[in-house]
Amino acid sequence: MPFQPLPGDQPSCTVQCPACGHRWLVYQQQLGLLGPCPVCGAARPRSMGSVVPGSGRQVSFGSFRSLLDEPRLLTLIGQALRLSPLDGERFVDAQGREVPLEDIHYALQGNAEWQGTLYNLHMSRAH
Repeated sequence: MPFQPLPGDQPSCTVQCPACGHRWLVYQQQLGLLGPCPVCGAARPRSMGSVVPGSGRQVSFGSFRSLLDEPRLLTLIGQALRLSPLDGERFVDAQGREVPLEDIHYALQGNAEWQGTLYNLHMSRAH
């Protein structure tokens, strides 16, 4: 499932290719999911940090993964997406098909209410 930002979201992080040095802006929630450099095709880029204010409610994939032991996140995934946990980072739909964790993250980030809930969970753990 391709990443779809919310209308208020803005690219807010700079990444740099370790091979050619090319830099580009990405959305915060794409950190940890990025593929190869668009210029030279080298390995995953390095995050250089935030450079532009975003919506303030975006949660990176890495931060999302670190919340998977949070019962309130599991409840959100179950109620909002109708998915059940198998173990750790694996979820299934009602037909028993495994749903990629990246798709779950994208779905939660693509709905303003769910994104806000995820952000609040992240912030309650971060502070």
